Amino acid sequence: MLTFIVVCGNGIAAWSQEANPSRAPTPAAPTTPTLQVGPSPIDAATQPGFSEATDQNLLAPPRTNNRRPARTSPVSTSRNTSRYNSAFSPRLARAAPIMGDSFAPTLAFQDELGLAVNEFPQGGGATRSKIAENSSSLPMDRYIFNYNYFRNAIDDSPYSSSSVDRFTLGFEKTFLDQMMSVEVRMPFVADNDFVSTDFVRNGSDVGNLSVTLKGVLTSNADSLLAAGLTIDTPTGGGSVLTINNVVDQLIVDVSNDAVHLSPFLGFLYAPRGINTHQGFLQIDVPTNANAMQFRDVSGVATTELLEQTLLYVDYSFSRQLYHAGRGAQSSHGIRRILGLAELHYTTTLEDSDVVLSGTTSNPLFEVTSAGNRLDVVNITLGLHTELNNGTQLRLGTVAPITNDDDRFFDFEFQAQLNIPL
Repeated sequence: MLTFIVVCGNGIAAWSQEANPSRAPTPAAPTTPTLQVGPSPIDAATQPGFSEATDQNLLAPPRTNNRRPARTSPVSTSRNTSRYNSAFSPRLARAAPIMGDSFAPTLAFQDELGLAVNEFPQGGGATRSKIAENSSSLPMDRYIFNYNYFRNAIDDSPYSSSSVDRFTLGFEKTFLDQMMSVEVRMPFVADNDFVSTDFVRNGSDVGNLSVTLKGVLTSNADSLLAAGLTIDTPTGGGSVLTINNVVDQLIVDVSNDAVHLSPFLGFLYAPRGINTHQGFLQIDVPTNANAMQFRDVSGVATTELLEQTLLYVDYSFSRQLYHAGRGAQSSHGIRRILGLAELHYTTTLEDSDVVLSGTTSNPLFEVTSAGNRLDVVNITLGLHTELNNGTQLRLGTVAPITNDDDRFFDFEFQAQLNIPL
């Protein structure tokens, strides 16, 4: 009798057949196989890859994973690198705005011999709008707060200078799928007045309201080109200078009437890695002159003074110094820190207007732009800190590298705050 045993995945099937060696084998009557399900009588340990646990797994139905996928914090994903604009690649969205350096040229009042020289700010709180001030080529959604301290920005006399504090509030809002934005800023100036025995200077504490329209011309994963227009409106007051060291008191009153149009081009380049580059090219054109009066006991002389057209060239390099990584979950924790190094160039494209005044009781005086043709170069170094909730805190210093005739101040400190809108 021959016994055949077949090992299968579900157990062992066995059947037997009679054998007669004295005659030729004949087919045996078919028998019903006996199927044995369960552990084999053969020791399972002797069968490679076979065990009772394996056998039970083969018999068990497939398992389904009913667990809900783990939620990921938005601030820990690589895609959501910015709460200010999500329509562009993460590399572009991570770029820090340019810090800036701006201060407006001042006016100079002097006698005919050039001996008594005094500076006083132009209208609008000594401000002229510049796109490269806490701004980026990338349209953003944010609230804006800037503070600037300008050391020795106005020469009150050959022996003394005044510093200026400037505060700016504003917001930027995107539209057309974040391809464009409109930005509104309002500056305020402190310490814009000066009093001495020789003269009194009264400057406006309210600056000029500016509105900027910005749009993306073209972009890809690591670069972007933008263009726009800033309109500087004469919402601030003018400047008044009262001269006491003459035969009769002379008052020089310069109104703030000019509307400035400032078209610009901007670029942003963010290659793979931790560095980004961006810059602006802007021209600031006054569309009309400011009314001006000389007043003394002999009467009033009225004239006009046209501000100079300015050209701005700005470049910013930023490098990531710290990143908290994907595990940062606290909404108020520091997400990343960047260092910024910037180069800013400002030049006048024309000579300044010179306004002369002579009366019977006073000698000849003139008012013109201090320094006339200017080529100002400043270097800015800053630190950009971003929290997990998107808030950006930025601190920086600005130092002029040109001589005394081609500088607006001796030193500048900046503090900037951006909050997602």
